[in-house]
Amino acid sequence: MRYLPLFFDLSKGPVILVGAGAEARAKLRILQAAGAAIRWHVLSRDDANNAYAKDVELRIGLPGADDFLGAVALVASAGRDIDEELAARSRAMNVPVNIVDRPDLSTFIFPSIVDRGDVVVAIGTGGASPVLARRLRETIEQLLPERIGEFAALMGRYRDRLHALRHRGFSTRQFWERVIDGPIGTLFLAGRSARAEAALILAIERAGLDAPKQGHVQIVGAGPGDPDLLTLKALHALQSADIVFTDDLVSPDILSRVRRDAEIVHVGKRKGQPGIGQEAINRRLVAEAKAGRKVVRLKGGDPFIFGRGGEEREALEEEGIAVTVVPGITAALGCAAEAGLPLTFRKEATRLSIVTANTAEGAEKIDWSGLTDRATTVAVYMGLTTASAVRDGLVAAGRDPRTPVAVLARGTRPDSHAITGTLSHLPALAAAAGQGPALIVVGDVVAHSRAWKEAVGHLEAAE
Repeated sequence: MRYLPLFFDLSKGPVILVGAGAEARAKLRILQAAGAAIRWHVLSRDDANNAYAKDVELRIGLPGADDFLGAVALVASAGRDIDEELAARSRAMNVPVNIVDRPDLSTFIFPSIVDRGDVVVAIGTGGASPVLARRLRETIEQLLPERIGEFAALMGRYRDRLHALRHRGFSTRQFWERVIDGPIGTLFLAGRSARAEAALILAIERAGLDAPKQGHVQIVGAGPGDPDLLTLKALHALQSADIVFTDDLVSPDILSRVRRDAEIVHVGKRKGQPGIGQEAINRRLVAEAKAGRKVVRLKGGDPFIFGRGGEEREALEEEGIAVTVVPGITAALGCAAEAGLPLTFRKEATRLSIVTANTAEGAEKIDWSGLTDRATTVAVYMGLTTASAVRDGLVAAGRDPRTPVAVLARGTRPDSHAITGTLSHLPALAAAAGQGPALIVVGDVVAHSRAWKEAVGHLEAAE
């Protein structure tokens, strides 16, 4: 993030605008919409004759030193040499400056704006692509309800009244979340503002008087690593959580989607390393829910596929805790899709088996006998460090050692890596893939993947 988004209070002083062209006039309209006191400097009398604008102080000539005193900002589009001089003078006077289409001379830039009154959304691309910013604005315009600004204004009018009742010991954040997500918000956005306001007044009067409600737990699948693969329901859970218990396999990019003031607790367990036990995790989840907090248990992939989500759900329900499970894209689906590897293929692979090599007895004890048919694709989770045992078990059970395999390391993440070969060479492939997490795919479908075809192309080119 190169630019920090800020909102200027333009009532604190004048904004200096320099220039009379189309770019300057466009900025004039934006500044007027924001209620700015504008001091408009044009460079000639001819410009002044064509520069009428209501409630704007018009001056001819460049601003002098006295004009910079107390100014909130300077915006200019007056020509290259003049703009460079104005930028230098603004920085010397500690006045924020925007030179139109010259981010190299500017200390701030204008975002693309969605204006809903008290609700303003600013979209910036660091000046790199105004067209992209405009496209994003159009998308957000469609998503935001037309009355959302008026709704924000309503809540603002009653904010102080609610804060005066904080001695009752309730969470104002949770109160407003119930207002926004519940019937009051629905009524207001549907145009029934009087009923919504009456319901809000009653809710404020009752705030903190009712017995505190027990919290609940959401067991959320984070997907294989790419934050764009989070479901909307998962994102909503992360944004509304009071506390998040996360596994080590959850990527930092996904954790950045958690509400900023939520507590994040790392409870991940790695093979061969000490970590918090499952019973201790269950006790923490129960305790936080009984304290009335919104709890998220965040797991890589899908919580019900080798994520012990089922164990945690049962432990919570035994304690009377309400539990919601939010599924995620499991590694077999997400990583294979990124690699262009179909897990099933008509007339070739009609079954998919998902197994884990990380068992209490060890990968050597797994019964591989049901996974030898060529029509069965085998997706092996947590098999990177036991690749030799996976190969030996499948070959001993009857799987052809020439079967294509893929090791998909760190799938869907920026440093993802796919490497292919045959089952007989699986240990070497696993070693070459680097550190995990990684998924092993065994089956003829691997030959349809991009990585396999690229490897074959390289061999043919070498020959």
